[in-house]
Amino acid sequence: MIRITCHNDNVHERKYAIDILFHTLLEMDNDAYDVVFEDTETSYVIEFNGHNVIIEDHFFRKFSEPLSYFNIRNIPTELKFFHTQEKDIPIIYGIDKFEKKGRTTTIGLDIFASTFFMLTRWEEFLLGREEKGDCDEKLLFAVKNNIYMHPIVHEYEDLLRELLGYGGISCEKKRKYHIVLSHDVDGFITPSWKRIVKDIWLQTIHGAPKNKVLKLTWKEKIKYKFAFPTAYCQFEKYTALSEKNNIQEWFNFKVCDKGEKEVTYIYKDKLTKEIVEKLKEKKNPNIIIGFHPSQNMFGRKKQWDKEVSRITALLHEKPNIGRNHHLLYNSETLRWWEKITEEPLNISNCVFHRRQGFRSGICIPYPVFDLFQRRMMNLIEHPCQIMDTIIRYDENTKSNDERSNDIQNVIEKVKNCQGELVLTWHIYVRNKKIIQDYYYWCEKVINYAV
Repeated sequence: MIRITCHNDNVHERKYAIDILFHTLLEMDNDAYDVVFEDTETSYVIEFNGHNVIIEDHFFRKFSEPLSYFNIRNIPTELKFFHTQEKDIPIIYGIDKFEKKGRTTTIGLDIFASTFFMLTRWEEFLLGREEKGDCDEKLLFAVKNNIYMHPIVHEYEDLLRELLGYGGISCEKKRKYHIVLSHDVDGFITPSWKRIVKDIWLQTIHGAPKNKVLKLTWKEKIKYKFAFPTAYCQFEKYTALSEKNNIQEWFNFKVCDKGEKEVTYIYKDKLTKEIVEKLKEKKNPNIIIGFHPSQNMFGRKKQWDKEVSRITALLHEKPNIGRNHHLLYNSETLRWWEKITEEPLNISNCVFHRRQGFRSGICIPYPVFDLFQRRMMNLIEHPCQIMDTIIRYDENTKSNDERSNDIQNVIEKVKNCQGELVLTWHIYVRNKKIIQDYYYWCEKVINYAV
């Protein structure tokens, strides 16, 4: 039995960080370690097999009242590194200190507060997420200090494995590297020939603007029509790729209706239902259909409830995976997600808009923490590391080789962590070239990743 003693404040926050490191990452049973809270303890003391590991408490002990740490002044600014065994590990909270005397090892890197910071994303809720549903990612600590390509929490995991190894505890990784190809289904309607002829007449004779939904000229529509004659073509192209490589694939559908913002398809239309049924008819256990809540629902519980009812009707069951459109969510949204089913529900909202990398510093699924209710939620976050739109954003600043290097760097780090590589490739109506470019990159990434 491992005994972990720490100060008797911020109990829920400390316990969450400890459970993430020992249970989620080191994969220990809950009865393999015991957490004790004492008023007199000023560090985290880990006792096992006659050995002690002391991890100095450089954060929570400064804030005795619940949530008193939650202040923009407490977001770290300066990047420091912890040096040991030829390793340079980013310090979020703590100091560069390593002492080993007999059976006692002391480190100054507060891996518990640092892990809590990365996984809960509490800085984001202070930088705008709680009010607006998102924040400027350039303001994030990991981005400002250029360490977003580091799976930081796994570096803390490996350090903890090493410290426990001093007392003869071996924690070999049991998890296996695997790949998930996820899709946000933002649009799929292929224009009919009748629609194209009508657009030619409208745009050439009357000078009418191009279609607001498809955002394509009639020339682009013709090229698109020949390349993707049916709405299912894009789906088929990606499912063939995932089936060939035997990887899991998620399709998250929007369920908008007429009159709502950004309606690119109607959830109850015959075509939408046909595509969902075609995916189901494959009877491939690797294909899972989920929920893509629209931006219409943010801050609007009635709209959320409508969309949950719609997706349930479309799938003939409640969804158990999903991602918010535009990655819009706050603490209230997370609680709405949690109430969809009684079983743990899987979401994938932790991904950068403008760069590939590790937004939460981790690449395995982990339970979400409710900052304001101070509890572990019945939600499992599957952080995404690589997204198709970021490749497009990089076009003006990076060459293909540079973009490939970034992507390969991320993949290698996920492999080394024996983690879950989550890719996001959108299903949407764009011109022929963009869709073909997206598929080219998807195939290239997956070929390398497998």
